[in-house]
Parts: sequence; structure tokens; C-alpha cells
Amino acid sequence: MVSIPKIPVESPDYRIHSDFVVGQISAIMADAIQAGNNKIFIHTNLKRGLPLENINKVAGPFVEAWAMEQFENISDIPLNPYKLIYAESGKRLDPYDIILQFRRDGETLNYISANVDVKATSEDISSSGKSPNITSYARIRTEYLKDPDYIFVVLSLKHRVLVRSRKTPP
Repeated sequence: MVSIPKIPVESPDYRIHSDFVVGQISAIMADAIQAGNNKIFIHTNLKRGLPLENINKVAGPFVEAWAMEQFENISDIPLNPYKLIYAESGKRLDPYDIILQFRRDGETLNYISANVDVKATSEDISSSGKSPNITSYARIRTEYLKDPDYIFVVLSLKHRVLVRSRKTPP
């Protein structure tokens, strides 16, 4: 018996929905950065501070948590300008870090879901982000075969470490 590969068929407005989601995510991140809400403070009692040569390994979860908070804060505001109505963190082994749902007014589809994979890239390390650990193509393809309107977004956020000198209390 010959197996015929499944060819997913997207809905006619898939591209419009995809562009809408990417635009909203971009606007949310740009507005948070422009407003100065993009600082993460990490305080440590280590005399030498954090090891900067490995900071990219430490920063990833912090950056992902920051992004999640930005989306949660907005989704908590009814009728926000981004039309973001729901934000939830993914679980271990999910093909995404965050799932977002956006309201679509005046359409037969009331909301659009977006699956977001957050990647943190250090501006301080030249090799950072050159080969990120992105969710495997096979996992994304499987989701797309189940739902041809599956939207998967890689959100790449650059970070820089600023070290504050700590003054010893008198």
C-alpha cells in the first residue's frame, strides 16, 4: 500500500492572520522597550558577580519570563489596543514557550492563537544567537499537519548585561 503524504490546506485568510499576529507581537515588544520596561534586575550576593562569559545561558530564562510578563500585563487589560486576550506559558516539551490569543472583531473566527518560541541573544557575546536551539522542524510540521492554520513565531530578543558596582554599606 502506498502512503500519500498529507498536504495541509490553510484557510484563505491564514496569511492575513499570521501578519496580524506578528505585527501585534512586534508592537508589544517595541512599545515595552520604548517605554523603558525592558530592564531586568538580577541581584546576587556573589562577590565576583555573574560569570559574564556564560551570561547567555543564564539570561535566557529571565528574558523569556520578561516577555511572558509583558504579554500577561497587556492581556489583563480589557479591550487593550493590541487585542491580546490571553497569554499562557508553555509546559516542558511543548513546541512553544508562550501561547497567545488575539481577538478578531467582525470575523467568523473570534480569536487567533499564536505559538511563540522565545530566543534570547546576547549583544555582548559575538557568537551568541548564531545557532539557537529552535524547536525542531519535525515538531512544528506535525502541529501544522494537525492544524493547517497553526501559527508559530520565533521571538528573538537581544539583551545586554549592564554591571552596577556595588557599594559596601558602612
